[in-house]
This record gives sequence, structure tokens and C-alpha cells, in this order.
Amino acid sequence: MIWLLQFPPVLLGILWVVIIVGISVGGLVLFRKAVSHTRLENANPVSSAVFQVAGVLYAVLVAFVVVVVWEQMGNAEDASGKEASAIADLLRDSAALPAANRADVDRSLVAYTRDVIDNEFPRMRRGESISEQSETLDAVWQSYLKVQPDTRNEIAFFDHAIVRLNDLSANRKLRVSTGDASVPGELWVLLIGGGAVLMAFTYLFGTRDLLVHGLAIGLTASLLAFVMYLIFALEHPYVGALSVQPTPFINVLDYWNS
Repeated sequence: MIWLLQFPPVLLGILWVVIIVGISVGGLVLFRKAVSHTRLENANPVSSAVFQVAGVLYAVLVAFVVVVVWEQMGNAEDASGKEASAIADLLRDSAALPAANRADVDRSLVAYTRDVIDNEFPRMRRGESISEQSETLDAVWQSYLKVQPDTRNEIAFFDHAIVRLNDLSANRKLRVSTGDASVPGELWVLLIGGGAVLMAFTYLFGTRDLLVHGLAIGLTASLLAFVMYLIFALEHPYVGALSVQPTPFINVLDYWNS
């Protein structure tokens, strides 16, 4: 289902809402043909009480899942920002390294940044998995292993650079892991099943005006569909149009080239 995120968000959102509202209202029409409104009117007090309890329980579940996916999105943005920040620090501090190694270090850092922008982010946006290991990052490490600092100033900057290089590797792993994050299948079963049960309860309200009843159910179904779409769009932070962008990495290159 992740391939659906490749569609434009507006088109996918509208299609998603139309399908769910159509199913809900169509189910109401079939239900009202099978059950008389008189029988439903007699059960209104019980239906209302049970619907309130079910609505509260489902609202708690939805709120929990929305918070989880929103935190995943925030963690993904933080990981990308910290990774780009480590690259910017390394490029800035490379000026204090020995002149013989400076160009090689800068070249490897810029190559890694371009690979992230031009290769990894487009692949992640298509839903492809990215390895925690990277040839371009290995090249960065190799360029630093060739450095032989002599002066006290070079040694101090080199030690700090190794710390930031470890931060870069750690934040890369965090970016990859958050990119693979998703809502567990069991939670989706609860979300979809709970939503179906909640909509089924709305059929039990007894009213003679089918148009008003259908309108109320359509509005409820559209709200439920919007929430489901939000969760689906945010559960994969790097996939689709509503995803984390490589802006921090682009800013690093823009600053370096300026």
C-alpha cells in the first residue's frame, strides 16, 4: 500500500474520502432496507449510550496513533538536520587540518552530501530501503584516516572532527531507522476495525429522515477518512510528497559553494 503515497496528496486524499464516505452511506441505505426505522427508534437510548462509550475509546486510540506517527516525523526531521549539521561542522573545521589532506577531506564530504541529496532521498521517497552502510561515507572515513596532524592546533581539530564524524555516522543510522518506521499491522487492524464498528453504531440511530441520517454519516465518515489518511501519510516519514525533504543538506552545499 505504500505505493499509494506516490500519488499527489490532494488527489489521494479526495479519493480516499470519497471511497470511505461512499461505502459508509451505501451501507446505511442497505441497512435501512433491512431494518425498520421504528425498531431503531425504540433502541435509540441504548444505541446513544453505547455509541458514546465506543466513540471515546476509539478517540483515545486514534489520538495515540497520531501522536506516535507525528513523533516519528519529528525524529526523522531531527535526524536529517543533525546529520547535515555534522557535515557542515566537518567542512568548516577542515580548514584547520594539514593542507595536504584538506582537499581530499572536503571532496569526500561534498561527495557524500551530494549522494544523500541526489541518490538516497529520491530512493527513500519511492519507498526503497537504504543501507546503514554507505560507500561515500566510508570514503569520508578513509580520507580522515590519512590525516597525520602535527601541531597542537591540528591535533585538537582532528580529535574534534573524529567526534563529529562519529556523530555523522550515528545520525545517518538514525535517519535510516526512522525511514523504515511504520505503524504496526496490529494497530492498523484496530484502527480500521474500530472505525468500521464506530460507523456501524451510527446506523443504529432511529430517524425517519434518511437524507439527514445519510448526511450525518457522510460527515462522520469524511472526518474519519481524513484522520486515517493523516496517519497513513505520516507513518513513513521519507515516502511520498508529504515527507522529510533534504533541505538541510542542500543548505550545506549552498553555503559551501557560496
